[in-house]
Amino acid sequence: MPPVVGPPATFIAKKAHILKELTSPLRDSSPKGGPDEQILPLLNLINSHPLLVTTSSCSGRVAIYVEGIRTGKSTQLVDNEGGDATIDARGGSVGGKGGGGRWIYVSHDEPIGAIETGSWSDLLFNGMHIATDDSVNNDDLCSRRYVHFKFEPMILHVLCANLEIANKLLGIALAAGFRESGYNGNILAVRCSLRIDAPVGYLSTAGDSVVPLVDDNYLKTLMQMSIERFIENRRRTDRFFEGVKKSFNLGDVEERVETKEARRIRKREEGLRRQRDILGKTVATSMEAVENGIEPESA
Repeated sequence: MPPVVGPPATFIAKKAHILKELTSPLRDSSPKGGPDEQILPLLNLINSHPLLVTTSSCSGRVAIYVEGIRTGKSTQLVDNEGGDATIDARGGSVGGKGGGGRWIYVSHDEPIGAIETGSWSDLLFNGMHIATDDSVNNDDLCSRRYVHFKFEPMILHVLCANLEIANKLLGIALAAGFRESGYNGNILAVRCSLRIDAPVGYLSTAGDSVVPLVDDNYLKTLMQMSIERFIENRRRTDRFFEGVKKSFNLGDVEERVETKEARRIRKREEGLRRQRDILGKTVATSMEAVENGIEPESA
């Protein structure tokens, strides 16, 4: 039997640095400022393996964001705190957040029961003033900064100590339904195509209002579609978790000390999970049948 080869010294050093940053109280560059509570069990499981370490992650989310500016000029915007913010917009790309783009709304949970009164516009545009008209010339579409509705499924980047372990993890990801997964060098990206990206408005010239392109019923439809994708995303993520645990023979991972905030999120997640179980059986079954090319049985 060949000798067991441990991880390279460079990998050990990188993993130690990454785990130190992961547990740091300082905010990172994500909208939330740190890893999602929903994905921490998966991160802890993978990081318990001596040859793997996670580098970035998202459990899945619904988001509304404003595109960046696509000119080389600076402009005056209103920042998240309500004050003026001069943004140097060089380098902004079409549809991207670079060049002064910003998040308006982000949620990592299904919006089941999120609205009892009020409108979807109020929720998704997060209190921004909703205008019915704007001074932007309607023919000058390139001058608009569009507001996008996005659903993004779970994505995970894992640094692997060697090609063998990367191939094994890739096989687990593909079997779990993350069929767009692949690696570049020794970084494996776990991802799939459960996405929505739709323009739903644009920013007013003054930068303090949203001019909607769709009505409230359309926003509601997008959120309902997102609920279906949240359910399927969770199913695939759970299958990936169990695949990693079984294939690498990893035991129960010690949970972090539960803070009050973590307990609140856990309790809310338990309630959402019960609702997913009711709503998700039909959705998951039909999506799986379509995915495998099988016509669902008629009632």
